[in-house]
Amino acid sequence: MNDPVIFLQALVDRIEEDLAEDINIASLSAACQISPWHFQRVFKSLVGDTLGGYIRGRRLTRAAQLILTSNHSFIDIAFRVGFNSHEAFTRSFKAYFGQAPKDFRRAKPAIALNRKPVLSRDLIVHLAQEMTLEPSIEWRPVLHIVGYPTQIPSPFATSESSCFLMQDAWMRLLARQNDLPSRIPGRYYGLSLSPSGNFTEPELTHIAGIGVQALADIPDDMVSHRFPAQRVAVFDIASVDAETVNRTIDCIYGYWLPNSGYRRGSGSDYELLENVDTFNPDIGSKYVIPLQSD
Repeated sequence: MNDPVIFLQALVDRIEEDLAEDINIASLSAACQISPWHFQRVFKSLVGDTLGGYIRGRRLTRAAQLILTSNHSFIDIAFRVGFNSHEAFTRSFKAYFGQAPKDFRRAKPAIALNRKPVLSRDLIVHLAQEMTLEPSIEWRPVLHIVGYPTQIPSPFATSESSCFLMQDAWMRLLARQNDLPSRIPGRYYGLSLSPSGNFTEPELTHIAGIGVQALADIPDDMVSHRFPAQRVAVFDIASVDAETVNRTIDCIYGYWLPNSGYRRGSGSDYELLENVDTFNPDIGSKYVIPLQSD
């Protein structure tokens, strides 16, 4: 296996051709001239999920799409995506999405945060080269930030870049940061706020912010946000452009979180940029998500 990216892409293309097809690990590993154990380790090390887990997630994601966009019966959908019985499908669907298929169709959720994105070549390269799926788990104290808000499309609802929409807010923050006597130099925060708390809105409020030690003497045209003391998972990513961040979100929620043993806590994700004066896309950043404390 000289190039794991090419190997994974060929495998994923085959899976996507027919999600109901049984994938035999023994035959695949033999074709790659490696052991089944090594085959599984390569896949899981890059994706953060087993091959079986990836296929199951893709089948259930496709089933969710069919439930919301068609009138097919649940048993028909189950067979279409590779389940052999209505009972097995319902049990797996409820475990994955937190709702039975009939409740899911009735609720018509706009976004499912644990959906499995297709492993496109760009996403495979991102997993292999641009981020780590082994975050540090940390306890962080209360944090206050101030900054400028702007409206952006939800990254959970669209893959379109919203970087140009954020640019003005960031430029205003950089121009005014010296007016904040209590600022914490070199620590910038980008976060998107969901009014509902579950990111099902098509549009979110993005804040371009900087950490502060106190909320006194804040300019009237700025807003503030408080992060509570909380346990978080911190992921290193290679660059700060919106496309990379969106891929990171897909990887975290599609692969890492469902297989991590952790559950997402309440509050907002955020991107942390340290010790920068200008926003060079190549500087790298950290993506932080809240975790439940139990």
